[in-house]
Amino acid sequence: MSLKSIKVKRPVKVKTIVTDNFKQQAKEEINKEIRLIDNQIMQIELQSKQIQDQVTGGLSGYFPEGSPEQAQQAMDDLLQRLQQMSELKQELQFQKENIDHLALNNIVITGSLENYVELRPGENLYEKFKDAEILVKDGIIQDIIE
Repeated sequence: MSLKSIKVKRPVKVKTIVTDNFKQQAKEEINKEIRLIDNQIMQIELQSKQIQDQVTGGLSGYFPEGSPEQAQQAMDDLLQRLQQMSELKQELQFQKENIDHLALNNIVITGSLENYVELRPGENLYEKFKDAEILVKDGIIQDIIE
């Protein structure tokens, strides 16, 4: 019998030690996300206005983009996207406010990565897949726990 092995992906938690620098960077990232969402909201509102203008113009019987039902469906879709963007923006603002309440030197989960682990016959699968972690402070890896 030959000794076989296989490499498989496993999740790795990224944990971060809270510092003032981490808080500042996290808030900057959230602000970028909020700006992107604001831009998407403006685009949705512009599209909504264009459809409303078509519907208003359509009162004379002309719908360049299709039937009144299609225009209404497009409006409904835009309003749903607008609602989703607004909820996402609220969630991000809530997260931004919570950053200030994080205690310094606290450890928070900030992401997940994957790495490969080699499996061989006779090894304990559960041990190989136990929680692997990378501990980071101000972007610098402090520890790797396998």
